[in-house]
Amino acid sequence: MKWPTIEQIRSFTDLPSGYSWDYLKREEINVATDFFRTWFPSISVGLGSPFLDQPFYADNVVLEDDPERGIFAIVVRHNGEIVAIATWEKMDGADVIFGRVGAVAKPHRRARLAVAAQDLGEKIGTFMGAGLIYGMATTRTPYMQQALEHAGYKAVGIMPGLDQEETEPGVVRRVYEVIYVKRLAPPADFLIPSEQNLTPAVARLYAEIFRGDGEDFSGASAENLRPRPD
Repeated sequence: MKWPTIEQIRSFTDLPSGYSWDYLKREEINVATDFFRTWFPSISVGLGSPFLDQPFYADNVVLEDDPERGIFAIVVRHNGEIVAIATWEKMDGADVIFGRVGAVAKPHRRARLAVAAQDLGEKIGTFMGAGLIYGMATTRTPYMQQALEHAGYKAVGIMPGLDQEETEPGVVRRVYEVIYVKRLAPPADFLIPSEQNLTPAVARLYAEIFRGDGEDFSGASAENLRPRPD
């Protein structure tokens, strides 16, 4: 999969007047790390912590002068200043997009830049031919859960201890993270599982998550979808 150009990005999702999408420039790596330290300090540990590390950008992140990297960082500028950053990671082969970290400077949060970034991520994934975009939400607060659900993402699981957060200065705990997904490929591209290929526990989980989505098991009856006693 190939990332879109900045010109394509700008055509995908509009921003309010005075704001514009742009690449992160190599000479702005320190600006990006400082931005996250200021506006998303909880990523000082855990999955998001590499975004506080300048060499991480130099080695892995798409920059204005090097567009072929695995992780894409797009910034929003206002009067030339970076006021928001959103990042995604592509997984070639599986052809999926993983929403990494993003932040908006507090004075600009009324501009709904986070909503625009969510829309942009889906359009980037669709453009690249991704079948799925997914992200993680902490269980420590409901805000990211609410934002993803409002954007049409579905909670499909909870990973205990997937990430770490500093709950108070000097205290780090493993936290439960919610997996949220949104399908981008057409329904015909998905192979619906047969119940005979799932354990009873997985069959019950599948039925609970996808009930109401028009995704009964392949060849299954409504009776088979009912929870069964252990």
